Amino acid sequence: MELSVLNCNFPAAPKAYLDYAAEKDGCRQCDIFSHYRKVIQSEGCTTDPTFMFIGEGPGQDEVEQNRPFIGRAGQRLRKEIRKHRKVFNKETTIISNVLGCRPLDNKFPKDTALVDTCVELWLFREIELLKPKVIIVLGNPALLHVREETGITNCRGGWKFLPEFRAWSMATFHPCYVLRQSHMGYIEQQFEKDIETVANDWHVVVGADRRMSMSEDQWLTKRAFDIAIKKGMIKDYGSID
Repeated sequence: MELSVLNCNFPAAPKAYLDYAAEKDGCRQCDIFSHYRKVIQSEGCTTDPTFMFIGEGPGQDEVEQNRPFIGRAGQRLRKEIRKHRKVFNKETTIISNVLGCRPLDNKFPKDTALVDTCVELWLFREIELLKPKVIIVLGNPALLHVREETGITNCRGGWKFLPEFRAWSMATFHPCYVLRQSHMGYIEQQFEKDIETVANDWHVVVGADRRMSMSEDQWLTKRAFDIAIKKGMIKDYGSID
C-alpha cells in the first residue's frame, strides 16, 4: 500500500489499524478484486471514532483516487455531513463500505456468500477494531449486511441498538439513490433529516444507554448473560449492570 494513501486516508492511525489496512490491501480472497485489481481503504478517524458511515462499495472515481465516497454520490454525502462540521469531522468520523473492491460495472454482487467473505474478513473486523459508537448504514446492501434487515424505506430514520457491535445505528438512503431520485424531493429531505437527527441526537441516545459506558469486561459479561437467556440456557432473574 502506498504511503500517500496512508497519509491521505488515515492522518493519525495507530499501528493496529495500519496493520489491518496493510492486510486488507493484500486481500485476494474473491473474484471481486480481479475486475479492477485495487482494494480501496476507508477514510477518516481510526482512533476511537464516534461515527462510522458504511456504504455499498467503491466506484470508478474511488478506484482512481483510492478514497471512499469521492465520486458524485460521495460528494453528496460529504456535502451533507459538512453541514455539521462540529459533529462529523476527521477527529470523530470514518467512512467505509461493505465491499473493499469495486464490483464489476458498479453492480453490487448477488452472490451473498461472496459478499459475506468480504464482510467477515474486513468490515466486521474494522468495526471491532475501531468500536464506533454510532454506525450509519447507507442503502439496502449496508442495511442487510450490517443490521440483517431489508427495506431501507421502512427502516430509515429510527435508532436501533446493535449488540453485536455495542453501537447505536441509524439507517438512511444511499446518496447515489438520493441523486437518482432528485425529482422526488421528499427522498432528499428524508436523507437530510436522518443525517441531521444523528448530528443532533446521538449524544443523548448514547449517553442515556448504560451499556455504552461499561468497561469491556463488564460488557462481555452482560453480552454472554443476555445470549444465554435468549438461548434458554438460563432463566432471566433480572439484568446485570
